[in-house]
Amino acid sequence: MSKRRRILGQHFLNSWRFAARIAEIAETRDEVVIEIGAGKGILTKQLARKARRVIAVEIDARLADLLESMQLPNVEVINRDFLQVELKDLGNPLVVGNIPYNITSAIIRKLIQDKCYVKRATLTVQREYGAKMMAPMGSPAYGYLSICVNHYFDVSKKLVIPARYFSPRPSVSSVVVVLNPKKGGKGGIDKSYETRLFEFIAGVFRYRRKFLRNAIMNCLGHLPDGIPEDMLRKRPQHLSLGDYQSIYAVISGT
Repeated sequence: MSKRRRILGQHFLNSWRFAARIAEIAETRDEVVIEIGAGKGILTKQLARKARRVIAVEIDARLADLLESMQLPNVEVINRDFLQVELKDLGNPLVVGNIPYNITSAIIRKLIQDKCYVKRATLTVQREYGAKMMAPMGSPAYGYLSICVNHYFDVSKKLVIPARYFSPRPSVSSVVVVLNPKKGGKGGIDKSYETRLFEFIAGVFRYRRKFLRNAIMNCLGHLPDGIPEDMLRKRPQHLSLGDYQSIYAVISGT
């Protein structure tokens, strides 16, 4: 494996059966599909069987050449970093991919940023990361990621893939999750306000073992008046997005 692949934490799927299952879960028939990190093409081939068009994004030039050599008629290979791809120019595609472990969060941030240009995302991620995405309030895995992702997407787990079906073999299994962008429901929240709100939530979760009172003081350097006492006595993982919106409304004066 190349040095860049090691840095990204990329593990190639080596089972055509699981590749076929992922393509089935993604519901690609007659759709435009953008594949993140197409690699050696095992998933690409399965996606191409039913999709109208597959845009296989691969950052490694040697692997991009390998994909080109397959000469799949409805597959376009793009030798580029997915994080630099303009999704708005691709016609509301499905996004599918076996996500490199070390850049999963960056990819999720991009999908959030471009969610209005994505029809649906079907992603294979590290099992622990998937658990954090779907964690309920109050659970050990619940955190900033859980709140943020579920604000923008309906998330569901579809499949567990054991570690032995990847090369090189990772230390943990993976899960296939589907992210459906939520339509509306934002109540006209200003994007700059929303950004500040989530920055505040991320800051509070750096002190998840502390009560909210101390977490806010560590984040802001003071404790604003007006935050309900019952919330201040809770730890960050025991508060919902609605709770954080109420708290931040007090802090920001909105």
